[in-house]
Amino acid sequence: MGESWARLRLTLPNSFVDWVSAEVVEWGSPGVEVLEAGIEDDGAEPGQMTLDIYFPATLAGDSRIKLASFLLQLGEQVEPYTLGEAELTPEVDWAEQWRYHFPPLELGTRLLILPPWERERDPGNRIPILLQPGMAFGTGHHPTTALVLEELERAIISSRHETVLDIGCGSGILAMGAVALGAGNVLAIDYDRDAVEAARANIDMNAMSDRILVAQAKFPALPARAVFDIVLANIYFTFFRMEGRTLSEVMEPGSVLLASGIREEEGAAVVEELRSVALDADILSSSDGWLIIRGVKQ
Repeated sequence: MGESWARLRLTLPNSFVDWVSAEVVEWGSPGVEVLEAGIEDDGAEPGQMTLDIYFPATLAGDSRIKLASFLLQLGEQVEPYTLGEAELTPEVDWAEQWRYHFPPLELGTRLLILPPWERERDPGNRIPILLQPGMAFGTGHHPTTALVLEELERAIISSRHETVLDIGCGSGILAMGAVALGAGNVLAIDYDRDAVEAARANIDMNAMSDRILVAQAKFPALPARAVFDIVLANIYFTFFRMEGRTLSEVMEPGSVLLASGIREEEGAAVVEELRSVALDADILSSSDGWLIIRGVKQ
């Protein structure tokens, strides 16, 4: 007998469909179906769409909790929305769909992100990073992850062996990218236990555990007081409004913050907040409505 599957039905504003779809696929959903308006009593109002999000039945309960928490973090901008309970669905063979969602991915000029089933692929002149897709955010396919990794390539000068703090590390992809690009040591933190376990597994798979410490913590709580050459924060808008000053406190003059998880319409407010805490902040680039901001400690 094959694996059992469950469906979560979510109705939300059109502008958030791509964002949420990318998130849940990063968490381990093998597929998201966008329902046509008005079919199956989907409950969508004008300006809304309905998604059927599939998960292994064993993950559906935790996935619904994670999705509900994510929507709550987005706040009023994603309202109104409706999230149904998990419903079992007929047996589905998602094996090929899973592989379709996670092809090899070239990022910047030096990195190649590979799922484990592609480990024998010739990376050419790129640095391979093996990554198991799962319940933790970060495979490189989401625009914000890609933006940070591409800018990280520019920020790291390998001869300096920079120290790096990765806030909200998810799968560990940014921490591993930093080491692959030449950083010295990385502290990667996440408050989510699943993310910490996923990051540790990925880091072990890439033989980087001697350079990356993963800890379950919620910023600004850190395992030890320290300042860092590079701070990575691919999180969400309200984090930067709330924690701008504490971000500045873990940096020293010349330290670089790479901030993402920020929509285009939110960029000016984040830049203003970072400048108010002694960071020379500017928007670097954008992709599919997402921004990356660099702040240099003065």
